[in-house]
Amino acid sequence: MLITQGSFATNRAYIDNNWVDGGIKVTDNKLTSYGEAAGLEGMALPGFVDLQVNGHGGIDILKAKDVAEIRKLSRSLFESGVAAYLPTLITGPIENHLRVISLLEQVRKEPMPGEAVIIGTHLEGPFISPDKPGVHPVKYILEPDLKLLGEFIRAGKISQVTIAPERAGAIEAIKFLVDSGVVVSLGHSNANTKESNAGFDAGARTVTHLWNAMRKKTENESGLAQVALEREDVIVQLIIDGVHLDKQLAIDSIKQCSNRFIVTVDAVAAAGLGDGSFALGEVEINVKENRATRADGTLAGGVGSLRNSLSLMWEYGVALEDAIDSLTSRPADLMGMPELGRLNLGSPAQIWSF
Repeated sequence: MLITQGSFATNRAYIDNNWVDGGIKVTDNKLTSYGEAAGLEGMALPGFVDLQVNGHGGIDILKAKDVAEIRKLSRSLFESGVAAYLPTLITGPIENHLRVISLLEQVRKEPMPGEAVIIGTHLEGPFISPDKPGVHPVKYILEPDLKLLGEFIRAGKISQVTIAPERAGAIEAIKFLVDSGVVVSLGHSNANTKESNAGFDAGARTVTHLWNAMRKKTENESGLAQVALEREDVIVQLIIDGVHLDKQLAIDSIKQCSNRFIVTVDAVAAAGLGDGSFALGEVEINVKENRATRADGTLAGGVGSLRNSLSLMWEYGVALEDAIDSLTSRPADLMGMPELGRLNLGSPAQIWSF
């Protein structure tokens, strides 16, 4: 969890993407000193920056009733080591999205101590492919619509939108969003190579959960995942939780995009709560043995932690600095917020041991 107070004899600290030997001091949730007397209590790291959070600690964002529930979710994330995040809305009724964005905006504008900071909102739907919906309710999927996008942008700070580039009107929507200062991610898509390149050429900068809800490596014609891995100008977002991607596929993919990948767990309300039945928007999901699925077996987000993702990447042989950056400074930079995701005086800190 993020440290709130005290002196810690850490072995070293990852200060502004560089290692500094020694311990740290934290006062009122913020790092106040580093390079202190060293010990063996692990490494001091920045707070994580998570770009795909559907829920946490029992709170489903799309079901949130009021600001108090959003704050409860933000506190739960903070306790898990997340300093900042993008609340993520899967496909559903537009009027409910607008209601939830209003709640999120109130919390984003008035963050409180002990809460993960809201960067903005990530619209993972509804402008995706009905052929690759994942757990998104197909009946609410829409073709990209500039008027509706404008309504979302007026409702609150939209930081990221996931779009399937092969949909009618997608290229125009991507250009509109980029001009509006929104990061566009391609995902939930059946796009082929040409369509994928067209989306990135139009201004999309990243890809949502690589390999999940897109053409598989075994299919005859390559698609979005292969294009994202091949293009050096694309930031690759992928889920590392031991469930969404086979270990070898995760290792091979990271090798292809070293120093330009971002890791998330696609957290849902059930994260950290164990087995049981939970909500993901209008979808009921079941969690068993760290695997969240819809009744038909479709994966429905993740229930792991980013600390576990870091441990898995260490196990996979990923360079430690590359792994840390994928959870901290790299997602912050993609969002245009370099003040986040780096450990320095005044920033939140956590300790990690392996």
